[in-house]
Amino acid sequence: MEIEEDIYANVEEVCVKGYGDLAAGYETLHQSPQAGTRLKHGNQNSPPWRLATISLGLLCVLLLITIISLSVHYDEPYNELSRLQTSYNNLTEEKLQLQRTVSEQEKKISELGPCPDGWRRIRCSCYYLSNNSKTWSESRQDCRERGADLVIINSREEQKFLNKLGEKMYFWIGLTDSEKEGSWKWVDGTTPTTTQFWREGEPNNAQGDENCAVFNSFSDNLGNIQSWNDQPCSLLIHWVCNYTPKVSS
Repeated sequence: MEIEEDIYANVEEVCVKGYGDLAAGYETLHQSPQAGTRLKHGNQNSPPWRLATISLGLLCVLLLITIISLSVHYDEPYNELSRLQTSYNNLTEEKLQLQRTVSEQEKKISELGPCPDGWRRIRCSCYYLSNNSKTWSESRQDCRERGADLVIINSREEQKFLNKLGEKMYFWIGLTDSEKEGSWKWVDGTTPTTTQFWREGEPNNAQGDENCAVFNSFSDNLGNIQSWNDQPCSLLIHWVCNYTPKVSS
């Protein structure tokens, strides 16, 4: 019985003492704000392994951002190099194509017969500038007798070439609207592919019967090569014939 009484006494003492310590701690929290603060901070202190984990996570994020930045930084020069390589390949292909075209033209020209004496050549065509003056119809007849026709102009290169045939002069070209006013046709029946060579305000049919086109010499200093105007077909002036020689056998 004494043993049982000692056990109950000890249990009672522990319970009472534990309760008293808890009460004392409660009073301390309410009576001392500083103590409460210390307790609060003490509970928030994380274990070292948790801080290490957070630090490692932040380091991984920074490393990922750095890798992405470097990837973008180095990809841009690569993309630019790729674009330059593509442009270079395209230019090389265009150059080869142009060389093939030039070779074909040179071969074609070499196979053509020579231009007659007194005629001038540009690429595949021969041109003749008359020494005297005639009407448009008479001029065309002269060209036909030479196996040619009045000149047809379809390019800027040809326009500038014809300007070198004579300085400060004008001559008939194979362009007329005799069949229908305002409907200009070349002597081969085709419609002009360009209208940029007419002088400003031309053709204007100023005299009511200006149905044939005249080429006027021009100064090419400012790049203005507009030189055509319409005149009466009965006007007596020089003319230019044009033809393509046949391939020599």
